[in-house]
Amino acid sequence: MSDAASPPAVVSAPATHALAWGTLTAVAAALAVLIPAIALVLVVAVAIVAWLWRRPVPVAGRHLTGMLVVAAIAGPNLAVPQAPQLFGFRVMLALLLVAVMAHLAIGGHVVWPRVLTLPASLLGVWLAWSLASLAWADLPLQVLRWTGLLAMGAVLALMIPVAFNTRERVVALLKILAGTFVAVVAVSLMELKLGIRLPTSRLLEKPTDTAFAATSFFGNENNLATYLTLTLPYFLALPIVFRDIRLRALGVAGSASTLLLLLYTGSKTNLVATALVVLTLFVVLVIDPASRRRALVGAGVAAIGSALILVPAINGVGPIKLPARALSKFSFSLLSDQVQEGVGSGAVRSDLLSDGIGFVRSSGGLGLGAGNADAAVSALPNFPGVENLHNWWLEVAVNGGLIGFALYCTFYAFLVSRQLRGARHADPFVQLLGLAGAAALVGFAMGCLAPSSVLGFAPMWIAFGLCLITPVLAARASGGEETT
Repeated sequence: MSDAASPPAVVSAPATHALAWGTLTAVAAALAVLIPAIALVLVVAVAIVAWLWRRPVPVAGRHLTGMLVVAAIAGPNLAVPQAPQLFGFRVMLALLLVAVMAHLAIGGHVVWPRVLTLPASLLGVWLAWSLASLAWADLPLQVLRWTGLLAMGAVLALMIPVAFNTRERVVALLKILAGTFVAVVAVSLMELKLGIRLPTSRLLEKPTDTAFAATSFFGNENNLATYLTLTLPYFLALPIVFRDIRLRALGVAGSASTLLLLLYTGSKTNLVATALVVLTLFVVLVIDPASRRRALVGAGVAAIGSALILVPAINGVGPIKLPARALSKFSFSLLSDQVQEGVGSGAVRSDLLSDGIGFVRSSGGLGLGAGNADAAVSALPNFPGVENLHNWWLEVAVNGGLIGFALYCTFYAFLVSRQLRGARHADPFVQLLGLAGAAALVGFAMGCLAPSSVLGFAPMWIAFGLCLITPVLAARASGGEETT
């Protein structure tokens, strides 16, 4: 019996995706020699794509959006030192947009909740108006820069409710945000206890007697404080809405951590914002007869918490001993004296407010053009010492005129109205989002005055995204339709 000849082995042609990976590897290797910073960014992007490669498109999109939210909060801390403007959030946002466009180009579809059409249209018209200011702005490049930052924030805010449009997915998002909050607190404690700061902190290498505050990922103590007051309502609302002892414990622990850390920012503005948050929770609950008992209990808890944590600390007594510099920053009488005497930050902000209103009037309500406010402030005969308006409402009005201001206010009013509806919804989870969202927006109306600008402040756009989730889930719970 003779052995049969073995058939020749069949060699398959390399798969298309294998060629793509090989090409990317070669490109990365070449860039590693020529431009190391760009090579690192490419490697990270390829790693993300490889991790998501075998996942269904909707799942991959949610994973990438979740990573995008974390990267947005980390901000410039994820930048390559040689390319500080090329940080993780921007790279991932570009990657996600390319992926969405490719998905649509090959016949895929994205589920678009109809309730998002109005806010998306308002943001779209605001963007178009911002870009149209090229026609009269003195600095066209600043128009493009400001509009680009506005576009990135708007896209982030809209991606969140599109990607996380069910209860289970929103719970996953909230867990991601909770984990990010823990990281923010950990970095803040590292600053306060060990004196170790991230390279992006404005207090880096400054003496501890003046640089007492925490800045965490945000580079500035006022930005951190605004992030905290946007986060606080979601912790406060947990024990109000739910009876689960674990959720109540999480809410109390998170609220206490937020309030304690807020003290180490020295932000008077966000102290007022915190009071507005608590007051909004109380008022919204009192209006609903079924929630009045919870409102009284919640108000009592908030009052006790304030009495034990905030009030003694800012008055220099009690168990929490703040540095003298922090106590002076919390002094409202000092702020009033500064305005009257024309010195200090109080006087600067007062002058900027007057100058900003003057810019709107001098432009006939049209505005100076997107991004042109800073240059106008710098050119003032009596330069106040800072070129930014330090007032988000004023920045929107000066750059975009009365039309841009009206568009933003309409968008903001839409968010607030939908949160108030959600706070009265039968579904407790929607009620949580609505109650916390309403309080966050009312508090942010004051809190947005603390940072020099919030145009590129990711927590604001993430908060807007969370607020857009509320009507999406409310419509789903009520059997509302979606369009693709």
